[in-house]
Amino acid sequence: MERFTTIIENARGHFRQWFMPTMAVVVLLSLFFVAGGGVSQNDKWRIDTIEITGANTVSTDAIRELMKEKLAGNYFFAYARENSYLYPQKEIGRTLLERFPRLSSVLVSRVNVHTIAVSVSERKPYALWCGDEYHAVQELSNCWFIDTTGFVFDRAPVFSVGVYMEVYGKLLEKNAGEALRGQLPYKRFTLANTIAQKIRAEFGETARVAIKDEGEIELTIRSSVSHPYLVGVVVRFDDEHTPEAVVKNLLAAIPVQFPGNAALKKKLLYIDMRFGNKIFFGFEN
Repeated sequence: MERFTTIIENARGHFRQWFMPTMAVVVLLSLFFVAGGGVSQNDKWRIDTIEITGANTVSTDAIRELMKEKLAGNYFFAYARENSYLYPQKEIGRTLLERFPRLSSVLVSRVNVHTIAVSVSERKPYALWCGDEYHAVQELSNCWFIDTTGFVFDRAPVFSVGVYMEVYGKLLEKNAGEALRGQLPYKRFTLANTIAQKIRAEFGETARVAIKDEGEIELTIRSSVSHPYLVGVVVRFDDEHTPEAVVKNLLAAIPVQFPGNAALKKKLLYIDMRFGNKIFFGFEN
């Protein structure tokens, strides 16, 4: 019993030796924490000016209001978020990109003790995404702007046919029932778009691109000065092709099939390149 009592007393002694210094450290840290929070509230470092550059379509007022929301309040109930040394730089940039899909990049920086600057870049309309599949009677009344990566960033107004290239295909990473922030399959869209650009350089303007299932892609030519019989023709290829191979094979096959660029007796409907080196030309009956 006496031995047990001795052990208890020793434990109490060790506890007192550990507890008191620990409490002293906790109290000191708490005092420093509160004092630091008080210092952070000083008007000397308060942000009162937000400079915004690069915004054209996106409202600068909307950007500024969102930033003010992010600068309001405190960290841990003590440290001012509007302090120019403590403001949430990364959070502001991330939130702006999430709130405004049209923005492609955001750079937030401190100018001086009272000013922070926001430099943004906006996505530029490259083409129209108009749905999963193309329908001949479809009107361009429910299309969305996409950039050169196939990212959907804004609803498009109603355009006349031919103002922008139309793109059809299933979107990835989109909210249910909403195209905004959707993304076309990047590799497939890049392949189709590169081929469209090369065909534009050699043959004529592209009206639409359809990214289909099972690796199939269709490209429809809208106009061609050098090869007028290609107007309205659908060029079919698959994901295994390279842009260079598609254009090279077309440049080799078209003069053979249509020597001298002669007028056709039947309307050319499609050029099918999905079967290796073989190319099939489909005509109207």
